[in-house]
Amino acid sequence: MKKFIFFLPLLGLLVFSACKPEPTPIQFKHTNNTVYVRLQAEPDKLNPLGTTNGYSRIVYENIFQSPLTFDPQTLELKPWLAKSRPEVKELKEGPFAGGLSYTFELIPEAKWDNGKPVTAEDIVFTFKTIFNPKVNAEAYRAYFSSIKDISVDPANPRRYTVFTNEKYFLGEAAIGTMYIMPSYVYDPQGLLKNIPIAELADPLRAAALADSSTALQQFAEAFNSANFAREKGFISGSGPYQFDSWETGQRIRLTRKANWWGSELAERYPAFAAHPDTLDFVIIPDPTAAVNAILDQTIDVATQIDSRDFKGLQSNQMVTTRYDLLTPSVFQVFIISINTKDPMLSDKRTRRALAHLMDIDVAIRDLYEGFATRVVGPFHPSKPYYHKDLALIAYDVAKAKQLLKEAGWEDTNGNGTLDKDINGERKELELELLVTVSSKFANDMGLLFQANAMQAGVKINIAAKAFPLIMGEHISTRKYQLYAGGFAADHTPDDPKQLWHTSSDTPSGSNRVGFGNAQTDALIDRIRTTLDENTRNKLYRELQAIIYEEQPMIFMFAPQDRVVFSKRFEAEPTLLKPGYILGDFKLNRDLIAK
Repeated sequence: MKKFIFFLPLLGLLVFSACKPEPTPIQFKHTNNTVYVRLQAEPDKLNPLGTTNGYSRIVYENIFQSPLTFDPQTLELKPWLAKSRPEVKELKEGPFAGGLSYTFELIPEAKWDNGKPVTAEDIVFTFKTIFNPKVNAEAYRAYFSSIKDISVDPANPRRYTVFTNEKYFLGEAAIGTMYIMPSYVYDPQGLLKNIPIAELADPLRAAALADSSTALQQFAEAFNSANFAREKGFISGSGPYQFDSWETGQRIRLTRKANWWGSELAERYPAFAAHPDTLDFVIIPDPTAAVNAILDQTIDVATQIDSRDFKGLQSNQMVTTRYDLLTPSVFQVFIISINTKDPMLSDKRTRRALAHLMDIDVAIRDLYEGFATRVVGPFHPSKPYYHKDLALIAYDVAKAKQLLKEAGWEDTNGNGTLDKDINGERKELELELLVTVSSKFANDMGLLFQANAMQAGVKINIAAKAFPLIMGEHISTRKYQLYAGGFAADHTPDDPKQLWHTSSDTPSGSNRVGFGNAQTDALIDRIRTTLDENTRNKLYRELQAIIYEEQPMIFMFAPQDRVVFSKRFEAEPTLLKPGYILGDFKLNRDLIAK
């Protein structure tokens, strides 16, 4: 669903153009109706329930749809596969008393690729898949823990009601924006068909059932496989585009369906627009190669351009004639994750010392060209509950030395690096910082951090690797110490469960720093069920204060994006990730020279 937090490499990411010149024919390299989109890293899979990779989402959101979506300009929830927003009722009696029910009805026009209608059974199937403990969808289950059952109207196969046992403050958005998957493609044997969703919606019963049910195990093994991640014929949704090809390390291509059923609705409902014939996602991790692709006009859309490169593009007349250069705000926070379960980093004083050794002001000014705002915690500074009373952590070598001494670190052998006895073994304070190899900013920031840390007797070794390798072999397995990265959420209120609850501290969960205890879990649970905004905001600030004290991450800044749009298409930027809606890109035939 669109609320989920997605993990991104730390990249140099850009000022909205206020007005555009009168159309004058321009000689473009491409004149076809294909949008060439730069991807900064290769997606891991095109299965919306099996990944939290932000680059995967950029691709698969053109294949799959949800009952509701967010308007790209107003940011309001709008109907998409549903006829309207749901009818919401408070449940005052029965097994789910204290919760809510959400009743949706799907539009009759919606069809799968085999011509069959999208029905409520597909909704049920999708949630069964999420709740199957053997499916690698743990990061998403956190958002649906309050769902206890789904009933289908026997008189109307497109009408269904979702029952919850608590008042989750993001219930409508969470339930309504979940991407729906066709059971005939993802469960051709009908393995989940006869398993009641109420059984799977109960975590204890689901766990027991998953261990005893061959059907659940067989389904999960197939669903988690590479076939449903990247193979043609195994990736299918109700959306306007179909998966065509994937050349590893090169490109992913989607083509518009010849029988796209939403065409007849597009004029009345813009969410159904699918103007381009083809979406060509070109994988260009290297920032210099991305700039060259813009100069060569081989790509139409690019975001997260390196800050200094973006400055250069702004002064290039050929580029400004053919591209719009934009710098919108984005709901992202850049951080250095700290593995709090690593014995070297288990003391919060050590972690706070590291925060004092990162000169974030210099990084923003000299490495990021000022396109950012400093932050004190995990929430975007534009959110009303952002804790403005917490002091920014200053670059202070002397303070770092003091904290490290209090944590037991000293240089006993005189080699310039602090050391300490950990579990009976003398350990040097030598840490590995993972950075994305394709990010100029992350690598330069790592060098700055390295030089500063050495002044306090901390040795930082920089390991530059490809983003998929970092996520797959280090972050998800917790085999890391420090990682320079970021996370992106939505404009809606944050649900801290995915990132900060201990239930998410699992191999497939997103609490990858090992944060939390019973106190913080209870606080997060209260945030999720508190409907009064003022009360909830106080709880957010309480959680931020604890995170600030524990320092499981070095919180650096909220960036502005740096976006490039080719003028051969008419398109508007949006605050929704990734900053554009590809279906809205309409070929500007009047501007293309004949």
